[in-house]
Amino acid sequence: MERWYASSGQRFSVRKYSAPPPKEDINSLAETAEMLKVGNMRIEIASGGKVFSPLFLGFGKVRGTDWFAAFIGDDGEPISVGYLGETFILECTALGLGTCWLGTFHKQRVSELLNLKGNERVVCITPLGISDEPYAARPRKSLSTLTGLDEKELSALPDWQQRALECARIAPSAINAQPYELIIEDEKICVKRISSNFGYGDLDCGIAMLHIELGAAHAGVSGKWDMGEDCVKFVPVAFDR
Repeated sequence: MERWYASSGQRFSVRKYSAPPPKEDINSLAETAEMLKVGNMRIEIASGGKVFSPLFLGFGKVRGTDWFAAFIGDDGEPISVGYLGETFILECTALGLGTCWLGTFHKQRVSELLNLKGNERVVCITPLGISDEPYAARPRKSLSTLTGLDEKELSALPDWQQRALECARIAPSAINAQPYELIIEDEKICVKRISSNFGYGDLDCGIAMLHIELGAAHAGVSGKWDMGEDCVKFVPVAFDR
């Protein structure tokens, strides 16, 4: 988790690549994908031409690689896809590879390259390759905006909550919308979706959940997730002091 926490501050969306991923990285990521297979969610790695759709008239087109990883869920499971998919993304970052969460892609071409079963569908994909772009931070909301707390209130929180919130603040989301609130309830951190964000709101919440857990773990706190009707709560269960 410390490896992924370190990668969370290095990851950024890459659309231009200088080369496909090395074979040894593909093999390593295949092992990671197998490790992250949970319930009805899995990750499959493949390569093939013309699977990346440009956002608009060529804008945002992926160039320089035809390798990708597909995040697959059985009739959805968007929170799990976000949580486990971001884990895979951060492992790619740790290996020195570029990635980019993509909800817009050639669904038929991707499906033809994969071994989909039953009610499985591809929720998102990411290109895989050697980045040909310099690091570029994307816009993010402030913690005050996300939490409703002022700077004095934020600084008074326990160190582990501050770490967890800051790590969640830099989590990626569709169009950088961050469609959730981060609510402090005593020792708990709640993630509450406030927008569907074009159908990716729950997936974005799953990504933020992983970042909260990584930030807490960095500060020596482990916990569990309680799934409520209108929010999910990170509940600390162990403190390593």
